[in-house]
Amino acid sequence: MLSRIFNYIDFKSINASVKYLSISALFTGIALGYFFTLVVIIAKYNNFPEGIIGIIAGSFSLGLMSAGFFVSYILDKIGLYKTMFIGIFVQTICVIIMFVFFNPSNLILNHFIMGVFGGMIWMTMDTWVNLVSDNKNRGKAIGFYNSAITLGFAIGPLFIGIFGTEGILPIFIAICLMIIRTPVIMTIKKQVNNVKIPKLEKKLNFSFIKIAPFIFIAIFVSGVIDSGFGALFPAYMINEFFSDKQIGFLFFIGLIIGVFLQPLVGALTDKINKRFLIILFLMFHLIWPLLLHNFISEIIIVYVSIIIWGFASISLYTVTLAYLGERVKITELSIATSVFIIIFEFGEFVGPITIGFIMDKYENIGFIYSTLSFAFISLFIGIIRSIIKR
Repeated sequence: MLSRIFNYIDFKSINASVKYLSISALFTGIALGYFFTLVVIIAKYNNFPEGIIGIIAGSFSLGLMSAGFFVSYILDKIGLYKTMFIGIFVQTICVIIMFVFFNPSNLILNHFIMGVFGGMIWMTMDTWVNLVSDNKNRGKAIGFYNSAITLGFAIGPLFIGIFGTEGILPIFIAICLMIIRTPVIMTIKKQVNNVKIPKLEKKLNFSFIKIAPFIFIAIFVSGVIDSGFGALFPAYMINEFFSDKQIGFLFFIGLIIGVFLQPLVGALTDKINKRFLIILFLMFHLIWPLLLHNFISEIIIVYVSIIIWGFASISLYTVTLAYLGERVKITELSIATSVFIIIFEFGEFVGPITIGFIMDKYENIGFIYSTLSFAFISLFIGIIRSIIKR
């Protein structure tokens, strides 16, 4: 059994350029994972309401979603490397401006701009992985790449525990982490430029949703839960009297377990019915909120609930993106990926705003019930569609 598992996660079949891309993805995750957690905690300590924190987080997702409408044109004009380089440069400038003028309106505006250029980076990466992979190893390649960026998001919040949230040092660290991505991307320029981009379809076409609507329902809900969790879980835990260090470590544990399991999930995605896996991971999104709410005083169960969240969230993205990649033509990958991310980011836009305002009204229980509601509705649709298809 173990030998079969290790055969599934053999990385030799993954295109070399995906491995180089994953280095950049790792550092991007570290920078953004630290920055987002730091901003939410500082905002909470500055008495920003959960609804405002949700709007700030949602504005980043709105920017990411907006990028989907034009990123294919940019890729066609300037290529993968320049698109990523410009995105990293502008994001770094936005971070500096946000910490110089730390107020809601400035945070919302610059989060939106960060999101637009972050979307250019993200969609470039996702398109790249799908372009250089085939149906035999696409899930494995996406799992490898997704592990790298999520490992970064897991490591990032740990810096909260090391440097805290007070004074100039945490802000300096956040800026340095954004800047360090530039030399990293420069070191892989040759590998990026070796990736040949076929003539891409550039007209945005939402008819891809008809190909497999459950993919887009699942990824929308994944966006809602992921962004709602990332933006408001720190506020939830602060309300429960958890410390900054505990919150950062919970993020790390929740994501790191999911990261280590992603190569296996990606490999199994190439072997097992993808619809079944999507339904399974949506079911996990019903389990962790109940555990977290009902056993908040039991620290071990709190950790278990966060591990389930991390595993389900990371795996759901891996499986749905792999499923999409095998359903469209190679010339349509850029546009299909853009539509996929637009839907995901629409969920990430809706999630923190909706959950934030529900928390304003119903406090911590609003975080739990709103998350359960989104997960249940998508799971119900998925099961019904599976029954009908039979």
